[in-house]
Amino acid sequence: MKIKGWDLSFFSSGEWQVCDERLKDIEKINRPLGAGYPGYSPGRDKLFAALRAIPAGEVRCCIIGQDPYPSPRYATGFAFSVPVDIPTEEWPPTLKTFLSEYSSDLGLPSPHHGNLEEWSSRGVLLWNAIPSCSAGQSLSHDWRDDSWGYLTREIVTILAKRGITFALLGQVARRSLNLISPANNAIVVTSHPSPRGSMASRTPFIGSRIFSTINDRLNDLALEPIDWRLHEQEPQGSTRKS
Repeated sequence: MKIKGWDLSFFSSGEWQVCDERLKDIEKINRPLGAGYPGYSPGRDKLFAALRAIPAGEVRCCIIGQDPYPSPRYATGFAFSVPVDIPTEEWPPTLKTFLSEYSSDLGLPSPHHGNLEEWSSRGVLLWNAIPSCSAGQSLSHDWRDDSWGYLTREIVTILAKRGITFALLGQVARRSLNLISPANNAIVVTSHPSPRGSMASRTPFIGSRIFSTINDRLNDLALEPIDWRLHEQEPQGSTRKS
């Protein structure tokens, strides 16, 4: 497998073969439930969506979370993002915390959708340190052999050589900390934005002003700040008339 804009040796490695076989085994077990239900989050078509959305050379900010939302309905392949048609009242608690900070930090109104993918076109990689999990089971693919970890470490290493701003949200994301040289990169560390994670941390996500802080760090690196504004979007297949 190759992903345009990323020179990743992971996909020719034994670690990827292990991950691929494990996902195939889960798919096989869940096949009787229907072709649209692979048994893990997100599905194959979305697994590396964040990497496909932005080449390595265009990344100015890499936000790293933990693993996908355990419900396949929510997982998109972009950390913290949900499909545009998920109503605000059904957002996962983590997304509610994430976008509450967005509004309080930037003084912007709360968006009517939780689709964060447009940030990719503005220099942001939204990556989960562990890019898959079994449906309904958070951290279930944090396998003992750390096979997904090889991919995340390679992504971080490639980006750290260029010199960007990293935001590491939570303990799992912080596993990459020793790969990032502060000599040419900026690093922002907070708790994971889940309500529980934020309350139990010395560096809580709530009140961190992470979005403006990232832009301050980008300015320090003489890089263009991120336009964080989320524009209104219509759900796919919407027939709403203006």
